[in-house]
Amino acid sequence: MMLFKINRSHIKLLVDALGDSNIASKFNDAEEYVEKEKYHTDRYVVDLCDNERESIIDSLGDFLMSSGLSECGELDPVGRQIESLIDIFSNR
Repeated sequence: MMLFKINRSHIKLLVDALGDSNIASKFNDAEEYVEKEKYHTDRYVVDLCDNERESIIDSLGDFLMSSGLSECGELDPVGRQIESLIDIFSNR
């Protein structure tokens, strides 16, 4: 299992990409990471196994192709967010 700290702004994007799945519910139920038990970080902690991480990367890749490209085939703002999430989950 691996712990991931994800910004709140990325949670909705992840849930949209994952659809109605058990992994999506992990992000919906994630608790905020509080630094030194008193400083709010706006980051949420999710514990994932390798299979879940790989499934997230696959789902984000599909979501990138369907929702993250401009008409010219270049990354749009949503695509850049998706790409940064793929990097987060790939670098473990």
